[in-house]
Amino acid sequence: EDRLADEGVLVWRLPLPGADRDTLGLVRRGDELIITVGPFHRVLPLPSALRRCTVSGAGLRDGSLHVRFAPDPELWPRGL
Repeated sequence: EDRLADEGVLVWRLPLPGADRDTLGLVRRGDELIITVGPFHRVLPLPSALRRCTVSGAGLRDGSLHVRFAPDPELWPRGL
């Protein structure tokens, strides 16, 4: 699930039931997001819109990881 937050950033919500903040890791590598929970990891390709953004933060709430992305003005088309 993704959405536009009130602050103008994009939020990608990833369900992680049973995840613990102490064992959670998050890394962006190019056009991928790497999520580690304990001994398990998953490599997720970023949707095209998020590839043109930078990760501005993340938080674990109610069994879901909320990753915030801010649009990178260098990578978004300029208005005419």
